[in-house]
Amino acid sequence: MNKVYLFISALVIFAFMTSTRGVLADTACQPIYGGGQTCVQIGNVLINKTVQNPQTGAFLDNLNINDPKFTPSSNVTFHITVTNTGGSTINKTTVKDTLPGFVSFVSGPGSFDSNTKVLTFDIGNLKAGESRTFTVAAKVADEKQLPSDQGITCVVNQVMATSDNGQQSSDNSQFCIQKPVLGETKGGLKVLPAPKVTITPPTGPEMLPLIGLIPTGLFGFLLRKRASK
Repeated sequence: MNKVYLFISALVIFAFMTSTRGVLADTACQPIYGGGQTCVQIGNVLINKTVQNPQTGAFLDNLNINDPKFTPSSNVTFHITVTNTGGSTINKTTVKDTLPGFVSFVSGPGSFDSNTKVLTFDIGNLKAGESRTFTVAAKVADEKQLPSDQGITCVVNQVMATSDNGQQSSDNSQFCIQKPVLGETKGGLKVLPAPKVTITPPTGPEMLPLIGLIPTGLFGFLLRKRASK
């Protein structure tokens, strides 16, 4: 009887620990184009990275290869939102945002390391249920710095938040860069090359035959004048 009681108690404790772990370490991942996953959460701190659609201005989790694309030297704006999903205040949360290749840092909170391309900043006293959003501005590389053998280049931006008690959350945000197509404008209208027009001034080569006839005309005029005498 005691063995049965101990066995049942062990099952109850195991079930309780499993359910509690599921609450404290909830993980929700979604694959994105080009590899990687989004929204990995361990604990009560949740981070979300979004990128602004260059056409509509809306902030989205990802922009895949079929969505509007950025052009060389254009500006890119991100939002980083950190949320405390727990029931108590998180005293300190450190955010590390790693910019992808072919993108340079312009502005944002905290400090940026140009060698590692990592932006780091701290969030203090994030209350239960509170969310805070931060803006990061970046710029796409020039066309000459993009891969020469690719018309479209897709990159992934990675960000991670770590609280002072070891809770972590990470997220990715993808977008694509497209080099301009030769012979087309941004609106897709074909651009025809300007016709080559050569304009020769009135004193140009075509006047030489007429100038050559002047001596002949004068000689004939003199002959007719002498014959009339």
